[in-house]
Amino acid sequence: MIDVIKYSLMGFLVFVFQWMLGDIFSIYGITPSFLVIFIIYIGLTKSQVIAIWLGFILGFILDALTGTDMMGITPLALAITGYLAGIFHARIVRIPVIVQYLLYTGFLLVFFLLTVMISLQDSQWATGNIVFLILLPKTLYTLALLSGIFIILRVGAE
Repeated sequence: MIDVIKYSLMGFLVFVFQWMLGDIFSIYGITPSFLVIFIIYIGLTKSQVIAIWLGFILGFILDALTGTDMMGITPLALAITGYLAGIFHARIVRIPVIVQYLLYTGFLLVFFLLTVMISLQDSQWATGNIVFLILLPKTLYTLALLSGIFIILRVGAE
């Protein structure tokens, strides 16, 4: 029970950090998602169930505060990402490093595919433009930050 409260408070702090200071990390309009990094971290190191629920609750709060037209996409995407990361809980240290980063890339792609592609499906943008101008830059930028954070926290190291 203490872990749930502790990770909920940490998640709330990450949420506030994302909400208040996320624009500082913007490069040409591309902003990373620190929430998805946090959910992947919780799924890999702590618990799959906590990652799923935190992803859902924090995503719901984010959607409620931003007032998006597609309410529920972010909670779904974060919960799925937490579920996928939780599958490799406690097994991530036995996986070669290059495969670990391929998994991280896959987790981020799932998240951004769900959030970006669904939210822009009715826009005038062509699918190729969405993929190459928004989806891949967001994924690679968030992956770079995730890699740095995970190296500092020694996620995946024995």
